[in-house]
Amino acid sequence: MKNFAYYTAESVPAAARALAGMKNAVAKGGGTDLLALLKDRVLEPDEVVSLKGAKIDAKVAGVIAATTTLAELAADPWIKKHAPAVHVAADEAATPQIRNVATVGGNLCQSTRCWYYRNKNFACSKRGDDACAALTARSQHRYHAVFPHVACASAHASNLAPALIAVAATVHCVHPDGDRALDAGLLYQDPAKGRVQDTILRPGELIERITVPDSPLARRSTYVEFRERESFDFSAVSVAAAVHIDGGKVIDARIVLGAVAPKPLRATAAEQALVGQPLNAATIEKAAAAAFADARPLSDNKYKVVIGRRLVMRALAGLKEMR
Repeated sequence: MKNFAYYTAESVPAAARALAGMKNAVAKGGGTDLLALLKDRVLEPDEVVSLKGAKIDAKVAGVIAATTTLAELAADPWIKKHAPAVHVAADEAATPQIRNVATVGGNLCQSTRCWYYRNKNFACSKRGDDACAALTARSQHRYHAVFPHVACASAHASNLAPALIAVAATVHCVHPDGDRALDAGLLYQDPAKGRVQDTILRPGELIERITVPDSPLARRSTYVEFRERESFDFSAVSVAAAVHIDGGKVIDARIVLGAVAPKPLRATAAEQALVGQPLNAATIEKAAAAAFADARPLSDNKYKVVIGRRLVMRALAGLKEMR
């Protein structure tokens, strides 16, 4: 890999200030994704700013520091009780070894696993090329999006993002020009030519913490995923769902699909199929069909649509039994 200068920040704001003053720098959390990108020379920074020693005051229930490891998040009793979708997503991510190192901020901001993006021998619109190799004839796209963007078929890899969006979490970001807070779903944007990142973070902007509300919606939430190898694979399809039921009817619902589009995808048609209705077998089946009605799978990944519908049904059936 290319040589680079290495810095350790004492806080997230200090890291943001350092990054904003550098021309070709990246932030490092646990480094589980960054290391592979450096080795493959997908990223070739001049400076790396580590957040490992950054101090974040996040002692309040429902406040998650971005530097929290996935293992620490999975072990949080408040999250397990008040946001079960987030607990399960963190607890089932990757392997125990990776969960002990990978951070929440890193999981949310990780790069796509698309092998065409990570191999410079192939065209990639994210890297600035005119074409997406995954959308060309004879490409291998078993793990790519079934809701592909017009110029990109990458599938978003974060399993934590759909869960946080489903429970209406808020992401708090720091930047030298001013801090901001936004709904977790607004963290992501559609792909564009020459833009490798999937988030809307500005150069030098970093996630400092995430807040999870104590709400009926978050408390009745779940996360399910399908992996070909349960031991360590990334999910091929994931679903995070949350509902608020009052008087026997759904009054609010969030269904978020992961690993099927270039960014986490709210299945708004499926949500609308539930609101105002009882959560029963008929409405669950209708919502599952609506969730993937607009899918346009590629030749190798039609299975994602079938499995995705089943996962939506499984998630909602689990919420029906939850008290």
